Amino acid sequence: MRTVSKRRLLGISLFTVLVIMSVSPVINVGATDFPSDLNVGPYVDRVLYKVITTEAQRVLALQNDEVDIIARVIDPAYLPTLQASADVSLAWTLRNGYGHFTFNCRKYPLNISAFRRAFAYAFDKTRVTSEIFAGLSQEHDSVVPYVNGWCIEDDLPYNYYTAQVALGNQILDNAGFTIDSESGDRFAPDNSHINITIYYPSISPVIAAGVAQIGVDAFTDLGIEALAVPINFDTMLSGIGNNSDYEMVFYAYDFQDYGADWLAETFWGELAYVPYENPSNFRNATYDSWRNQLLYSTEYDDVYEAAAAMQLILHENVPMVVAYQNIFLQAYRNDLFTGHVEDVGRGIEGTWTLRNIHRIDEAPGGTVKIAIAEEPDAFNIFVDSNSFASSMMAELWPSLYLRGPDLRPCPYLVEHLLTETHSDNLSIQRGRTRFTIDIVQNATWNDGTPITAEDVAFSFKYSFESGVHGNPASDSLTNLVAAYAPTTYRAVFEFDTETYWHFSKFAYNYIIPKHIFNDVNGIGYDGWDSWDSVFYNASLNMGSGPFTFSDYALGEFWEFETNPDFCYYPEEQVTALVHLLFSNHVFQFSEVGVITVLLVGGTILNRRKSR
Repeated sequence: MRTVSKRRLLGISLFTVLVIMSVSPVINVGATDFPSDLNVGPYVDRVLYKVITTEAQRVLALQNDEVDIIARVIDPAYLPTLQASADVSLAWTLRNGYGHFTFNCRKYPLNISAFRRAFAYAFDKTRVTSEIFAGLSQEHDSVVPYVNGWCIEDDLPYNYYTAQVALGNQILDNAGFTIDSESGDRFAPDNSHINITIYYPSISPVIAAGVAQIGVDAFTDLGIEALAVPINFDTMLSGIGNNSDYEMVFYAYDFQDYGADWLAETFWGELAYVPYENPSNFRNATYDSWRNQLLYSTEYDDVYEAAAAMQLILHENVPMVVAYQNIFLQAYRNDLFTGHVEDVGRGIEGTWTLRNIHRIDEAPGGTVKIAIAEEPDAFNIFVDSNSFASSMMAELWPSLYLRGPDLRPCPYLVEHLLTETHSDNLSIQRGRTRFTIDIVQNATWNDGTPITAEDVAFSFKYSFESGVHGNPASDSLTNLVAAYAPTTYRAVFEFDTETYWHFSKFAYNYIIPKHIFNDVNGIGYDGWDSWDSVFYNASLNMGSGPFTFSDYALGEFWEFETNPDFCYYPEEQVTALVHLLFSNHVFQFSEVGVITVLLVGGTILNRRKSR
């Protein structure tokens, strides 16, 4: 566990999420410190996603008890309004991402690390916090976000938080950047005039424009002429990706996971000048020398050592300057439901809130109403969807693991995981990594078919085989050489290299039903992008999550109902349901693993006990 600096303690006091964690080695990913009932739920009857397109209307709906939670981030301008509502509580989540400046390290004089470092010292991150975000951001230096367990922010030997202009000027003086005594302008060591253009996305006229201007001010303090220029966002990214003749760009980036293996690609010298690979065109031999240890070590300590060393090199050489890591404001009503989970990654809107939320009066059931800003656009787990569709699909589909509220792996379908290499098991070919997974034995698909290890192995075979038809899910499985099920509830994955990072290649992927997706009489490999569990194939009602899709009206709402066959459905909910339906009778549950089947109006309520 890393030591928390005083600055971090002050920042953390603003919000109540845990942003410091230690990451266990792959061999121990099943061993977490979560309560034994973290997965148990849901306790509500249904979730109603209400489409409310404007933020003012969403805030008003929350105040008027028309919704219980506002999904996603709320503009801090609404903070006084929300604080004035006694029935509204606030949650603060540190972003898994940041706004940053990227330098073009192949262009003179930005290819001189002293020039970039001088800017980092002159740039005032505290000003960004106070002027742009009204306190709802945190100064940050590492290229790895603070919520990521691989981040070494608190162990950096120095920081670029405040405007240290004198130090920046001294660095430039020492590096041969001269100042004209009459004009006060800086000149490069080759006596050329310096003029820096900072591009920023025109779609962000407040945040991006404001941060870019603070960047211009930093250059001005260094005697360097600079200009902030708005540009179309797609044009800007295309220019960076194609190595156009830019100098600096500012934009924000969100990470989709909490790994650090991306450090091996994003700043790798061999990918400099390769389109869309190393946007800063950074090259550093010492940095590259850590790459193999980062990618191919199997022990956590070795991987962490490499990730830490690479972050420190980037901190010293500054191909990128993180301008801020902002804090997201979220809000929810507190008068009907409790049990909201402040997930480090997604705040109170994530799957853990919907799994654990329950009525304050302890009565069973209830409908949680969530305001969303736009329609979900697709319900195909292999197709890029908007964030609202992605959140909904997480409630419908199972995976082997979930990221827990503190971002550590939390078992979902997995009961036990064994990780082995040749040094652990001589039957394993040298250079390979084998994962042996035992899954729960009480999970079923929505059509009643049991989930088995055959489904688990097939899910990865499907992603791999459908790659030739364009499925991007195959991209992360290039090292997968075997996926099979030796027994009904045991699956085995084998990769052709030894590395810590293989775990994340399969742990969080959705598991799909073999009997629906198979290539004989099912959707098939070439149909990976043509199915949709709501829009096109709703009759299949695919999935096995805590909720099932039930109804929708375009432009109005999307409704999910609790899945009583969910493998972690709480036993007390079954008892409550029985008492609710048959208030004059008490039913005894079988101890052999299956609850007595009840016929209610012709509907079978079949609940398997959790093991």
